[in-house]
Amino acid sequence: MRPLEPPPEIMEMAESGEARVKTVPAQEVAYLVHKGSHSGVQDSFLKLMRWISQNGYELMGGGVAVFHNDLVMVKSEEDLVTELQFPVRKK
Repeated sequence: MRPLEPPPEIMEMAESGEARVKTVPAQEVAYLVHKGSHSGVQDSFLKLMRWISQNGYELMGGGVAVFHNDLVMVKSEEDLVTELQFPVRKK
């Protein structure tokens, strides 16, 4: 399973650094909540990709990381909570 390439409009914004508002449609997502340092998110990402594949789903778009707190809110990196979401559909 290979993550999808970013669409052209996303790449343009990455280059320009501008901000915008958009409405996103409702979608089914597979998600996993990672607790700990951001350096460990890669392992959680791989775990979620395996789960998606092993449970008969396929990726339908790029993922989203939701940072539920930050180092200003918690005393230690081990208390950071990051939610990883990927849009999916059943094969």
